[in-house]
Amino acid sequence: MDEHLYDDLVDEIRKVALQVNGIIDTEKCFIRKSGMKYHVDLHAIVDANISVKEGHELAHKLKDTLRAEIFELGHVLIHIEPSE
Repeated sequence: MDEHLYDDLVDEIRKVALQVNGIIDTEKCFIRKSGMKYHVDLHAIVDANISVKEGHELAHKLKDTLRAEIFELGHVLIHIEPSE
């Protein structure tokens, strides 16, 4: 059963995400704890006009940045959303 218990961590994830050049904003952020780590599914909004390759690279950059800045994170899944 999922619970929504990690508001402070969600806020920190969103703050760090916005520091990554190319990330416009974030949407959904789901967190699950597994052992001592947190697993994150994050939807990141990027410019709708960039290439798939650029979106892919941004997703990796965001994932790497989050894991470097927030040591409690384990698996991080980034879903890219186009800006409106």
